[in-house]
Amino acid sequence: MKEIIAVHGWAGDSNQWSNWEKIFKCCEWEWQATERGYKDISPHTPKWNNNSNKIKLKRVAICHSLGLHLIDKQVLRSATHVILINSFSRFIPSGKENRPIKLALNRMMDAINTPNEASMLRKFHIKAYKPNYIEAASIESNLLNISDLGRVRLENDLKLLINSDSLPIGLNTRANVLIVNSEEDNILANQTKAKLAEDLRKHLEFTPKIINLQDEGHSITKIRNIKKIKQWLEFDHAKNMV
Repeated sequence: MKEIIAVHGWAGDSNQWSNWEKIFKCCEWEWQATERGYKDISPHTPKWNNNSNKIKLKRVAICHSLGLHLIDKQVLRSATHVILINSFSRFIPSGKENRPIKLALNRMMDAINTPNEASMLRKFHIKAYKPNYIEAASIESNLLNISDLGRVRLENDLKLLINSDSLPIGLNTRANVLIVNSEEDNILANQTKAKLAEDLRKHLEFTPKIINLQDEGHSITKIRNIKKIKQWLEFDHAKNMV
């Protein structure tokens, strides 16, 4: 039994996983995606489909960015594998890099529910996809139809990001963890990436694996890189079956 639950990050939605879902479902993976419901999509928090102890299960949590802090704690606790895509334990670095990041986050917070909201979100999505291209229609779809409740979630989740300072409660210490870092990520500071790896090494029984992608930004877009991540998962599965 092979299951995946994917969790998008701040200001995203479950549609961002469409290519991932196609690639994994064709190889007999059961796929579900969390939806925060910022826009006119109903919020959805999936659970594992099979919790039987009588069969060998592979439960994989794939978290993008803030998704590591948004994932259901019971789902995270029972995940056998965790893939962290440009994720973090503490978003704001504790060193010299933190002042401009704090200022930028405060400006983003101030823009929510004001005439500057759409412009702020547009800039964020363009920055998240750099150096890769994102179609204007895709950007605009993230700016429209934000509901009143969705806007509250958007604000609260940004506060969660700002205040993050450690790994979320519930991460299984025996989980196999893959850290995926994009070398051209314009959202995460290098110190933030290093802090995540350090915290995971202290928390986990097994040293996490790190993959660095040279041609991606904060949001993963290339099919070959999705397949590279899948290969790690399949190799680890075969290794554990020996």
